[in-house]
Amino acid sequence: MSEIKYNTKHSGDILDYLKENPGVHLTAQEICRHLNDMGKSVGLTTVYRQIERLVGNGLVNKYVLDGSESACFEYIGNDGQGRDKNCFHCKCLECGKLIHLECSEILNLETHLKADHDFVLDMTRTVFYGLCKDCRGKSA
Repeated sequence: MSEIKYNTKHSGDILDYLKENPGVHLTAQEICRHLNDMGKSVGLTTVYRQIERLVGNGLVNKYVLDGSESACFEYIGNDGQGRDKNCFHCKCLECGKLIHLECSEILNLETHLKADHDFVLDMTRTVFYGLCKDCRGKSA
């Protein structure tokens, strides 16, 4: 079980916000904006510093999908109730939405790649690109 070795009010506020949004990938900018909207004055540098500490403590996952985009963060918990650190993502090419993909069929692909092609996926960076349901509906 990971523990926060050094806890601050901002760290707690960030962690609380991430816990309130399970399965949602949030950028540091979105977290900072939310905290400021809630009347909690905090700078972006502080958010980055605190969230990296939470990542280091194993409470939050960091996802960097494209070199030109901001990292996203997601609460995974420290008691086995959060999301598995190994996950896949779908990213909409139209709206940019990032969707967690938890699917046993995809795990079969991971097994196949390792067994038949001697290739191990980095599950925190595996992204399938396409169109989400909402964007497909717009073009129909």
